[in-house]
This record gives sequence, structure tokens and C-alpha cells, in this order.
Amino acid sequence: MDPYHLFLILLAIYIAALVGIGLISSRGQRSMADFFLAGRELGAIPLGFSYAASWITASALLLSTGLFLLIGVGSIWVWIFPNIAALLIIAIIAGRIKNIPALTQPELMEIRYDPIIRAPVAVAIAIMMILFSVVDFIGFKLVLGTFFGVDPVYAVLIMAASVAFYVSVGGFRAVVQTDILQFLLLAGLAGFVALLALAIPWQQGISLAATMQGRDLDWWNPFFIGGVFGALVLQFALLPGWVAEQDTWQKIWAARDIKTARHSLVMGAGLLTLVYLCCLVTAIGLSALYPLPTSEIEAEMLYLKFITDNVPPMLIGLLAIGFAAASMSCTSTFATSGASCISRDVIQRHLRPSATMKEMMIVNRILVVVMIAISAAIALRSESIMEAVIIATVIGTTSYVFPLIGGLYWRRATKWGALAALIAGGGSQILLISYELFWMKQPLDSVSPYLIEHGVLVGLVMSALFFVCISLMTKPTESIRLAPFFSDVAAEIFRGKMPAIDKRSARHFEILGKIEEKVAGERAHLRLYVNLIPVKADGAVISAELDWNLFVDRLKILHPSWYTPTGSHVAYRLSQADMLACVKMVRGDLLQIWLSSEPELEKVNQEKDELVLGFGEIEDALLEFGLSPSPQ
Repeated sequence: MDPYHLFLILLAIYIAALVGIGLISSRGQRSMADFFLAGRELGAIPLGFSYAASWITASALLLSTGLFLLIGVGSIWVWIFPNIAALLIIAIIAGRIKNIPALTQPELMEIRYDPIIRAPVAVAIAIMMILFSVVDFIGFKLVLGTFFGVDPVYAVLIMAASVAFYVSVGGFRAVVQTDILQFLLLAGLAGFVALLALAIPWQQGISLAATMQGRDLDWWNPFFIGGVFGALVLQFALLPGWVAEQDTWQKIWAARDIKTARHSLVMGAGLLTLVYLCCLVTAIGLSALYPLPTSEIEAEMLYLKFITDNVPPMLIGLLAIGFAAASMSCTSTFATSGASCISRDVIQRHLRPSATMKEMMIVNRILVVVMIAISAAIALRSESIMEAVIIATVIGTTSYVFPLIGGLYWRRATKWGALAALIAGGGSQILLISYELFWMKQPLDSVSPYLIEHGVLVGLVMSALFFVCISLMTKPTESIRLAPFFSDVAAEIFRGKMPAIDKRSARHFEILGKIEEKVAGERAHLRLYVNLIPVKADGAVISAELDWNLFVDRLKILHPSWYTPTGSHVAYRLSQADMLACVKMVRGDLLQIWLSSEPELEKVNQEKDELVLGFGEIEDALLEFGLSPSPQ
């Protein structure tokens, strides 16, 4: 059997395993949170593996090893340190992120500011996720082309069909579960190549110690690129964008609690460090075997050349599975993240707010496939999209990093300040990129080190200035939007006591008995499914349909505690600062309402009473529409 056919057999087994995981993960999926956040109940270990798997692409192995070969230890500031540091920084702010019941960053920004910000940010993030996926497709077709001479069309189609199937079926839970397997394959690949890079020189009588001593001091100097100042400039240019990546925040919302989210991020950073150490070892071994490369592309391709030169053909088929795992893990994460923005923040929020959950689940699956198809189509027409990805990233970074992070910590931030930051930061970045590409026709950092990465530091400064100045010049944000983010504001708003409930009534016990409860970490997940029964008068049905938007409006008039910060498709009975614990209402089916709450364990009984209370308030509003609620 030749290596290519062995690879195809192994790939078929691997894809079958991924599909199987996807099918198992699809069980019990009923809501948007189930599909895009795995029901908010994932543990630290699967999430930790997922962070590591989705932050290392097949291209990243080539890139990091190539940078070590070309630049030396100082290259850690270009790629490796920002990757690891970003996860650790996000772990620090995870508490602020986790307590907001959002599915996406644009949804969080609407909760904090205003609907005007949501759709533009959602579209920008979706475009970024598509371009990130393109890099993985290109890496995959490059590996198959180098090892087996596979036509790029077939390589892209294999990957696109595989990822589209298991992700569209299993949703985010499938992404995370398959990431465990994918990271193990990826780490196995990186570790094997590193050991081989040590063994081959030893077999040939080449002293690695002598090779390492023979490298000039600049290669070992961690601050070779511009000194400490240069390292700091690189971090200011790269870290903000990576800290604000949508897919990483999505995993925080998917964690069962804050402690789990933080532990998984630290674990992911540790796993990344191990893989990058393998890349450093590989670079040292390659430098003893080959002449030092003179360009970045030559340095990156040396990784694949070393494998083809020294690995038996049959074993190459197995190593290619590791590259496939790296590519698929990242693509699945990016496709899910981008699809969630379009589905949640554009379609459900603006185009179809009255859609049933069944309809949205269909939309979710279609959008995942569409995202993957677009990425695959672009990859077929591109050999290198890295520059386009960087451009898309820096535009996104300069546009919404300050409104996003600033909104979590600065209460004086306003919607107009956030909008001004989006326009000024993103607009100035687009102008700088246009000037660089079409007028200067050379990198901006050739003029000044402050203009590194297409002048992203200038865009960030513009975004920060407009964000702060316009916010201070405009009317402060209303307290109700600040309450979920700032405890003192919440304490002022939610001082009233919960209305009295007759806990001895038969109705109370009936509803309590229908509440589903599941413990996940430090929180419980409470759900109450409510069927809507048409009211009959003189034997005739008064109504058999529910105008969702009118119903939500009427509920808010009758009971002002109900609040729709992100549109009528989801309503909260806002009774406390912890929005996750507040009773949430969404449309299940045409004649079904879903109520849910995620309280801390010590508050479970209180939240069950609130669910009963919310049920009664919903009943008041439904009677005007000729419907009566019945707990399922």
C-alpha cells in the first residue's frame, strides 16, 4: 500500500470518529445556547484542549519553527508570546465576561450600549473568522500537495465536507470534543518531529551542542528585534486583537462556571507552551542539518522538507493526519464562531426576531456550512492569504477592542463613544492600509517602528481617544444597562423585594414539579417548558397563534421587571445584577415558550420561586391573546 492510500484510509477512520462525536453531541440540542455554547456546561479539561487546538493551525507549526530558524529566540515576541499571554490575560478578565448571558461579543455590546453597534461588529467578526479559516485550508492543501501531490481542489473538498458535517450536526459541543482528539494528534506530530530533529543529527555524528554554540549571540538574544522597546511595541500591536477574539470568549460562555473558564484558559496556555517548545527543539535540530534559510517562506517549508527527507513514506501518512487535525480544529472553531454572529446578531436580532427555536437551529446549521464553503472557495483561489488575515485582524482590533474591553470596566463609556471608536479606529486603519498598499507600496514600518503591522498602533490610539473623549462629552449610559456590569449600580436598582408568592397553592407545586434542574459546576441550570393552549369560548377556539412581538411588548407593560436589552427574541425578568440567574424567556415553538435560569447553587430555591412568579406574569399577558400557559 502506498503512503497516499494509507493516508486516505486513516483519514476516513479519523473523519468517521469526528462524525460519530458530532452525532453523539447533537443529542439533546434544543436551543441556540445548546448549539453554540454546548448548554454552558463544559468542563475545564475539554475546554483547555480546545483552546490549545484552536490556537495552533498547521501553518502555525511551520511559522513558529521557521521564525526560530530565521530570527532566533527573539521571534517569540512576534507570534508565540502573544498567543500564550492572550489566553492568560483573558483568564484574568473571564469573570466579567462569564457573568453576561451573551452568545456573542456583538450581543454583549448591545447589552452594554445600544442596538446600533451590534450588526456592524457581527459582520466584521464573521469576515475575520472566514479569513482565519482560509489559512487552515491553505495549510491543509499545502501539506497534502507536498507529501502526496494531491490536487488542491480535492484537498479543500475533503476538509470542507468533513468539517461541515460534524460541526453542523454536533454544534459547539462537537467542536470542543473533537478538539481533544485533534490536539493529541497535533501534539504527537510536533513531539515526534522534535525528537526526530534531535535524533538525526546524533545519528550523523553532528553535535547539537556545537551547533548551538556556533550560533551568533543575536540568535539567542530574546530582545534582538528592537530591544525591550521593540518587544513592547509588538505586544501592543498584537495582544489587544487576540485578547478580543470572539471564538475565545465564546468558550468562556460555554464553561460551566468562572472557575472552570479560568482553569481551562491557563491549561490551554500551558499546552500551547509545550507545542511551541517542540518547535524550538525542531528548529535547533534543523539548523544543524540544513543551511540557514534566507527567507520566511524557505524557513517555513523546511519543516515539511525535513519530514519528507527523513520519515519513511508509510509513516508520512500518519503524520499527515496530525496536520489534518490542526487544520480541522481551527476551521471548526472559526466556522461556529462566525456563524453564531450572523445567526444570533443579524438574522434573529434584526431579520427574524419572532423565529421559533426549531427554525433558528436550522439556520445555525446552514450558516456553519455556508461559512466553511466560503472559506474553501477563497482558499482554492489563493496561495497566501496571511496578509489579508492580518489586515482584517488589525481593522477589527482598532475598531472594537476599546468599546468591548472598556465597556466591561469603565461605566462612563457610552454608545456614542463606542460608535466613534468603531468609526475612527477602523477608518484610520483602513486609510493607513490603503496608503501603504497603493501609495507607498512598501511596509509602513519602514518609516517608523511605531507603524508596525500596518500602523495598528495609530489606529488603536485613534480608537482610544475617540472612545474616551466622545463618551465624556455625551450623556451617560442608563443605569439599567450598567447594572449587569457594575455591582454598585445593580445594588441601587434592585433594592426591592420579590413579590409575595403563595407557596402553598396547588398551582405553585404543579409548576415547581415541572422545572428541570441540572447542576453544572457552581451553578444550576433550571428550565421550564410552557405549552400555549388556545382558550375556548362557547366551544370555539378564540386564538391559535401568538404574535410574539406584541406579546413581549404587552408583558413589559403589565410587568415592568421584564426587560429586552437585545431585542424581543429574548426577554429577561431583570431582578438582580446576575443576568445568568435572571429568568430568561425565549420562543420555543409556535405555541411554546421556554423559561430558564442559571443561578448559583445556594440560590436555586429562590430562582425556582422566580420561575413560578415569571410563569404567572406571562399568564397575565397571554390571556389577552386568547392563550393559556401549561407547564410541560
